[in-house]
Amino acid sequence: MKVIKFEGIDNVRDLGGTPVAGGRTVIPGLLYRGSTLAKASEKDCKLLFEELGVRCVIDMRTGWERNENPDAEWPGVENLHIPFYDKDIVGIEYTEPAEGTKVVGRDVACVPDHFYRSLANPLTVGMMRIGVNEVFSRIERGIPVFEHCNGGKDRAGILTLLLLTVLGASRETIEEDYLFTNVSRDARYGQMMERFLRFSQGDKEQARALVEAHRARPEYLAAFYESIEEAYGSMDSFVRNQLGISDARREEIRDACTALEAIEAADRAPALCAV
Repeated sequence: MKVIKFEGIDNVRDLGGTPVAGGRTVIPGLLYRGSTLAKASEKDCKLLFEELGVRCVIDMRTGWERNENPDAEWPGVENLHIPFYDKDIVGIEYTEPAEGTKVVGRDVACVPDHFYRSLANPLTVGMMRIGVNEVFSRIERGIPVFEHCNGGKDRAGILTLLLLTVLGASRETIEEDYLFTNVSRDARYGQMMERFLRFSQGDKEQARALVEAHRARPEYLAAFYESIEEAYGSMDSFVRNQLGISDARREEIRDACTALEAIEAADRAPALCAV
């Protein structure tokens, strides 16, 4: 996992190098995850789109989030809006605030366990299918993709979970990547407090509890897995029947997007010796 520092984009990492089944790793420079590009500087855009070569951005935010804070754009880069919740596009919007909090505009401070379980609904699963297949249709052709939501934790975390599951990563590996988001969140504690104070109507104790509850936690991924398995049987069944990726197709994706570690090391060795 390679963490990349930006001026106005948080929580960015290259998923290249992530270990998957069969002694393979995800090829670097193909799949990036992070936060919204709404505050990306020109320097950030040059790094993301010119140096790293990202040519497709997958935005999982709601329409109202995009309208309030649109992504930075760059020539030749497509921006696909694939929300998990959106009343107009998906037909469903998440509106369940935590007890004792108020709704701010259309935004809510959710109970994370409930939110992660709610993602198993058929409408959101349909958007997951679109998102996963759009990502793979590009990265298997060598087109780098950046996927994000708002902070890069929940919706981006779940799309990453699905992508890495298809590629053969273990749940432990997926959890390790997910929990790494806390490094970014903890560095922005003041911003988190400011946000949750609005929901708690100035109650600092409740705001602190909300900040703590909204850190990345293993039990939230467990809640998602449980809800998927309850509704659809198993993750393998979910990949085949809900994401629409057959076993044969899964192998094609793995062949295109991962490489044997031993081969990668051998490829690097001559260059290192020649320096």
